[in-house]
Amino acid sequence: MTQFHYPDLQVCVLAAGKGKRMRSNLPKVLHKVLGRAMIDHVLHTVEALRPKSIAVVTGHASEKVREHVGQPVNLDWVIQDKQLGTGHAVQQCEKVIRDVRDVLIVCGDTPMLSAETLARLVDEHRASATDVTVLTAKPLNSFGYGRIVRDEKGNVTSIVEQKDATDDQRLIGEVSSGIYCVRHDVLFDLLHAIDNSNAQEEYYLPDIVPLALNAGQSVAAVAMDDSDEMVGVNDRVDLAHVEDLMQKRIIQDWQRRGVTIEKPDTVRIEASVSIGLDTTIQAGCYLIGATQIGDECKVGPNAVLVDARLDDRVNVYAFSHIHGAGVGSDTVVGPYARLRPGAALDEHVHIGNFVEIKQAVIGEGSKVNHLSYIGDSTIGSNCNIGAGTITCNYDGANKFETVIGDNVFVGSDTQLVAPVSVGDDATIGAGSTITRNVDAGGLTLSERTATQYFSDWKRPQKDKR
Repeated sequence: MTQFHYPDLQVCVLAAGKGKRMRSNLPKVLHKVLGRAMIDHVLHTVEALRPKSIAVVTGHASEKVREHVGQPVNLDWVIQDKQLGTGHAVQQCEKVIRDVRDVLIVCGDTPMLSAETLARLVDEHRASATDVTVLTAKPLNSFGYGRIVRDEKGNVTSIVEQKDATDDQRLIGEVSSGIYCVRHDVLFDLLHAIDNSNAQEEYYLPDIVPLALNAGQSVAAVAMDDSDEMVGVNDRVDLAHVEDLMQKRIIQDWQRRGVTIEKPDTVRIEASVSIGLDTTIQAGCYLIGATQIGDECKVGPNAVLVDARLDDRVNVYAFSHIHGAGVGSDTVVGPYARLRPGAALDEHVHIGNFVEIKQAVIGEGSKVNHLSYIGDSTIGSNCNIGAGTITCNYDGANKFETVIGDNVFVGSDTQLVAPVSVGDDATIGAGSTITRNVDAGGLTLSERTATQYFSDWKRPQKDKR
């Protein structure tokens, strides 16, 4: 990504709206797009500009927004007590914006914005020595956006909101994105001159355009290359549309960076996911949250990874679910396996079909291949855990740990009743129920040593006649 640095630029993020059409108790800017709140997308973008500081204007449920975002070092919180329009919202920033050359005003519900587009807006604004510059676009559907009105020479004369536009003005294809770069020394004089003589009785930010022109100041427009960047969210239909646009962008970005994605229309990859070189993501996969995937992995089809970590050359077979777990290099998982939070698999591990691992460490080269549950356990290296094995870690009130050493063989249908430990090189016969510690190197059959077993087998039987 291109590196930017604008130490004399202040960013103002408008995030005060209630978002009535979302029909939600959650503030609009906290609704998520691919796992990340809209306000997070916008802040991530403007932070990439490295401005002097960022002011976020909140209003409805401001405490929820502030709690979510936290308190970054270069961020100022501004309250708009009454929602009286975008112009009024920017006015509230007057006390926190100082000692800068320009102010960049963006909306908190436009998560598709890129830092490159905003940087071009600032650069062209400064190169032309313009007082007010608006970022525009020509979308296929201009409904809902303020129209850019120009004179016969092509100069911008005004921006008319959809609600106040005439029929002829609504036919204009060029629209305002709601994003402006304005010289600091003229911005607040213009904002204080705005009136609310419009259908909504609000103070519109676009009204600074005719005011600037009337004052003899210069106004320019910079068109973005991709009109999708300006798409805002007003309801859940818009939210789904924006998520679809962003998903396509993310998938194409990973494809260009060396990741094979089969049937991309069926795949979900959230914004915070990272994927290594030459990895293949098969149809129907969901990669969620902070999932990290290494090089040369294969995931899917229909696997779900949530906050998972896969090292290099991991093969996750179909319909497996990995949540909050770490998987070492050259490991095989699935099909139909479930790794729950706290599962940690070393290198060259095999976890097979219908196996569930929870809060357990599985050592290098060990295998749990069939129909088993391993919870609250530590298993050493090169162990073989037979089909149907269960670590009984919960007694109804407390959880206990099972510890298995290296090179242990556990036969099928074994129950290990924690707390219990099994020594290195031990063998446990099929169908055993283990409630006591198993010594290293021995053979245990249902908690009885082989000597005890064969002694009972050879004991003479009483004549029952």
